[in-house]
Amino acid sequence: MLKFLLLAFMLLLLRSFPPPTFFRSSSRSLMSTSRIVASKDLPTSDARWITLKKLTYTDPDGKQRPWEMAERKTRSSSGIDAVAIFAVIRSRKNSFPVSTVIIEQYRPPIDKVVIELPAGLVDEGETPETTAIRELEEETGYKADGIIEVSPTIVSDPGMTNANMKLVTVSVWFDDELQTPVPHLEPGEHIETKVVPISELYGELQEYDKKGFAVDARLSHWASAYQFAQKLKDESLSE
Repeated sequence: MLKFLLLAFMLLLLRSFPPPTFFRSSSRSLMSTSRIVASKDLPTSDARWITLKKLTYTDPDGKQRPWEMAERKTRSSSGIDAVAIFAVIRSRKNSFPVSTVIIEQYRPPIDKVVIELPAGLVDEGETPETTAIRELEEETGYKADGIIEVSPTIVSDPGMTNANMKLVTVSVWFDDELQTPVPHLEPGEHIETKVVPISELYGELQEYDKKGFAVDARLSHWASAYQFAQKLKDESLSE
């Protein structure tokens, strides 16, 4: 977390750019057309992607206790389930502010469009870095020029699942103006992309929340850390 706070703090120093006039989004169509039409219990034997397990563990008092958990069936030999990608998008001529790309995707388990970082599962034979480069281009069209940082292995919901991931921060450079490349989505994927100046990311996510969207925790935590770093820099923290 300290590394990401430092990265966020460094990005604060790169804000002297013209006002942004760009983004691309049509998530209203996702909200209006995607919805749950049926729900029923699923036997674990019929599940393709996840399974359920009952654990028995010994607590610090020496007492055995039960625990229920979900587990992915797709983990590769790398031991890493997935990556999320934070792209730092910049112009060599300072034609637009330092920005990032977020995605809007309907998620059936919560029956909402979720605002997320680009992400994907690590395929067999891939490293987290190669997965990040591939998934960023597939979901957003943007091609990474290099890897800035790879997080340690992190978990999101350890009370329910052993699923893990890495956050891969990549750089995307343009010589001049921002471009909006075409994503390479797989059949059945419906994703909208939006480029947001990093300095405005926290406020943008607040607006999404007000409009009824759900915001992914990992993206929210990154934006909150950046906002916190900005307040530390400006000495504007309230007691």
